[in-house]
Amino acid sequence: MDGINIVGVQFRRAGRIYDFAAGESDLRVGDDVVVDTERGPSLARVAVIRFAQDGRDGAKDLKPIIRPATIKDLDETRKLTAETAARYARERCERLGLKMSVLQAEVQFGGSKVIVYFSAPGRVDFRELVKELASGLKARVELKQVGSRDEAKLVGGLGICGREFCCSSFLREFVPVSIKMAKNQNLALNPSKVSGGCGRLLCCLTYENDLYSELRRLLPPRGTRVRALEDGVIGDVIKGDILNQVVLIETAEGRQLTVPVAQLEVIKPGEDEATTNDDADNWGEDLDFKALASLSDEAPAKAPPSAGARQGRGAEGGDRERRPNSPRPDQRGGPRPPQEGGGGRKPRGPR
Repeated sequence: MDGINIVGVQFRRAGRIYDFAAGESDLRVGDDVVVDTERGPSLARVAVIRFAQDGRDGAKDLKPIIRPATIKDLDETRKLTAETAARYARERCERLGLKMSVLQAEVQFGGSKVIVYFSAPGRVDFRELVKELASGLKARVELKQVGSRDEAKLVGGLGICGREFCCSSFLREFVPVSIKMAKNQNLALNPSKVSGGCGRLLCCLTYENDLYSELRRLLPPRGTRVRALEDGVIGDVIKGDILNQVVLIETAEGRQLTVPVAQLEVIKPGEDEATTNDDADNWGEDLDFKALASLSDEAPAKAPPSAGARQGRGAEGGDRERRPNSPRPDQRGGPRPPQEGGGGRKPRGPR
């Protein structure tokens, strides 16, 4: 079988995996390699190894691994390290009085370029900072502003479960999380209990959401008329337990019984299929919906542009507010009506 060996590498822990052609190199998971990227040669670590046939998975278009990393490549004693660059950037920010927090620095292979990641509540004019970093680090400097989720991924920490953040340990990509997932799992809709260290909804809400959705679908909705197969008791469903897959039914005499879903026969479906758990209609009481809505990220905002001369304008360089009487952007380039007294184009006659 004709094909090539493909290695998936990551440039940082729990980072996105990029595929490269292994060629004739004998590599294993965890080995350090030198790869060719758009920014030049970079150090990476092998995370996945797989085999692909020719013509599949875009195997022919993959860039090859340059070579396995040597001891000299990994030796940081005589090179500019990421910790040194981040520490120097924090010192410069404090001296210039900039309202920004330096999170992490990334040094390009060879030390020719440094990328500094930072967070800030708004736009920051860091043109002077870039000049001082470039002269002090003797390298090209690029500043990138990141959001709250990326900030937690770079900094790391412990979640409410007592373990390391998922995003900084193994979660490679962020997925949209909605407050509907917390409601689907019968969690307390309290912003302090469903939000993570980044201030957004917990990423782990997505892990079991599909299972809860499937189990909820199997439960008969409240108000459904059912018959117990074991003793033939007929009653209406008043409450459901999703995980245990049992329902509480009430007979015409007012007697309440707990019956497994597998031992029920539906006689008349309930009218409200949206409420299959207890007190689902009353979940909106005494809740701060504004705070909950700010946690959801079903439509993630676009990441801010990379730092540089274009971002260095600061807050005063933003878009100006359009006056009420000014034309709309889609009308500025349109044809103008002919003006009186000449000077404009003459209107065309009928065709």
